Amino acid sequence: MERIKTVFVIAPYHYDYSVAAIIQGLNKIPDIKVFANSDHNHCSHPVVKLQTQKQVAKLADVTVLTHSALEGKYAQFVQPLLDEVKPDVFLDGSDYCEYEANPKDYKLYLKRELDPTQRPIENNVKPFIFAAEDRFFTRAAPTSIHRSLWAQKTQKMACIMTACDKRPWRFEVLDRMKKNYENDNESFVGEIRTGEKPGDLDTGDRHFTGYFDKLFDSKISVDAWGCGGARQTGRFWESVANGCLVFYPPIEPYVWPNTFEAGKHFVVYNNIEDLDNKLRYYMENDDEARIIAEEAWKHMARHHTTKVRGEEFISLCKRYL
Repeated sequence: MERIKTVFVIAPYHYDYSVAAIIQGLNKIPDIKVFANSDHNHCSHPVVKLQTQKQVAKLADVTVLTHSALEGKYAQFVQPLLDEVKPDVFLDGSDYCEYEANPKDYKLYLKRELDPTQRPIENNVKPFIFAAEDRFFTRAAPTSIHRSLWAQKTQKMACIMTACDKRPWRFEVLDRMKKNYENDNESFVGEIRTGEKPGDLDTGDRHFTGYFDKLFDSKISVDAWGCGGARQTGRFWESVANGCLVFYPPIEPYVWPNTFEAGKHFVVYNNIEDLDNKLRYYMENDDEARIIAEEAWKHMARHHTTKVRGEEFISLCKRYL
């Protein structure tokens, strides 16, 4: 496929990191128009009527099915479309390493969580991770000078997480952070649901302005894997976009294109004692903390904006479709 001008995305009727990243990225590429069956996830060309959806999807150069559109609550809207439309690409942004669909049913299968040690990987399966959406840069831009962001930060650390049976490893992190820093006026541990909601973007009662304000004000952001041991979380991207030094468990063996490297772009911790020791060290060594955070910021701006992700998508489509 040499030229791609139209893309139709069969998307969920709620916010999804993977879907939002790809649609916003494609919106930034000249001469490409993105249609979808939903007005969520930055889509500026939603198609409401089913018959029109079928027509547009069949005429589009590329049709993408996203895993989150297959949730049971959307079946009455999505299944009639899929009865007549065969998508070219499956965008699997699920929290788990297992495939949500059979890669052999698609020309191109894009997988958020890809662990090559767990199974043989089909030739058409490619890692396709999140990206830093424009809205993550709450009081800056990807072209800002990181050092000026760091100078504005007034908090030493923020650990903003939710722990549950799908993320049980977070309980230990939260308990230790509360024990050590709950009474520290320059640190924050817990959840934040204060401020305004993000305009007309429905993120599922998350991402209030107070959340981004706290990340912007904090030098260090302590995070952990997501549901099912997912190696990337939205908070990883949001933290880097707000100039934080991210503390994170190991990413390997999961595959990230242009991966963030431990020690260069973030601080890796292997257990709770390791987290304790490294957190104390970087709180006391501000210049070293800033240098790593700055490298992550530059790496993100170079390789992980939504525009870059959109360009990666087009390149893969031209190769496999």
